[in-house]
Amino acid sequence: MGVISRGRSLWFESLRTAALREENVAAPGPDQITVRALHSLVSAGSEMHLFRGEGNLPPSALPPDAGTLPFPVKFGYQVVGKVEAAGEQSGFAVGDLVFAIHPHQDRFTISVALAIKLSPDVDPLRALFLNMCTVAVQTNLEAPVRVGECVAVSGLGIIGSLIAHFTRKSAGRLILVDPNPARRAASSWIGADTVVDPAGAADAIKTLSDGRGVDMFIETSGAQAALQAAINNTGDRGSVVVPAWYGSRPVSLSLSPEFHLRALTLKSVFVMSMGGNEAARWTQARRVETALSVLKEIDPQNLTSCHVQFKNAPDAYRMIDEGKVGAPAVILDY
Repeated sequence: MGVISRGRSLWFESLRTAALREENVAAPGPDQITVRALHSLVSAGSEMHLFRGEGNLPPSALPPDAGTLPFPVKFGYQVVGKVEAAGEQSGFAVGDLVFAIHPHQDRFTISVALAIKLSPDVDPLRALFLNMCTVAVQTNLEAPVRVGECVAVSGLGIIGSLIAHFTRKSAGRLILVDPNPARRAASSWIGADTVVDPAGAADAIKTLSDGRGVDMFIETSGAQAALQAAINNTGDRGSVVVPAWYGSRPVSLSLSPEFHLRALTLKSVFVMSMGGNEAARWTQARRVETALSVLKEIDPQNLTSCHVQFKNAPDAYRMIDEGKVGAPAVILDY
């Protein structure tokens, strides 16, 4: 397999330091494609954990990265681009629009197992949210909200916002919680009953749940205090659902006595965690199809704080780390 071109990729070089590197790009093998990126989406959760030296994902959960944890490492998993070259057994053609599970890189070659062919009429900026929306779909499948339930969602990042959008369809009352005022303001499109900072969450939940506590609290922020608040404010036999990733940071919780007295359920969600008959019915292809359908009804601007040129990608991570972005998503444009 020969080299056909050069590309630039983003690496976490050391603690809170990102930089671009030049790389060779191999010609595609029979079941591979070479992709030229149009846009990629920065994950303010898992990527920022690695950026801050808190990454602990097992190798089986990582995309086609490079390097060694904690540093240096190349990491990312949501790129939309066009096929530049395709292997004869790939099922792709030059010019196809694709979603690729790959780190931030302007040109790269990957196995077709890590690419999803998109219809040419799909908006690339909507498609960027495909992976995050699939996580939100998975959360809804594993912890469905029943009609009339009182639900709280903490963390108004991309996944939290999308989960809140799904939840709004059936919840009787919806409380959104985030410490960032810009994120709270940007969530108005969801139509929650109230949007509060963490200090106001308990009072809002008490009022909107008639003192019962929420039926379900979905914690997407990855903050220890948010998980504790979820446990404290969930009512009898309610559920605390956790699609958030906490990285390598230790999490200490107080579980006595209310956690036991209220018989709470604490449930984690991982995008590939479905099993049994559900796995047979809700295949990955079906979840992707559902996510793409949902994204058609969401304006990507509701989720986007800013666009950053790829050549300035290291600046994006500094902005997120310093809390200088409002709405959840930072998009890199190539």
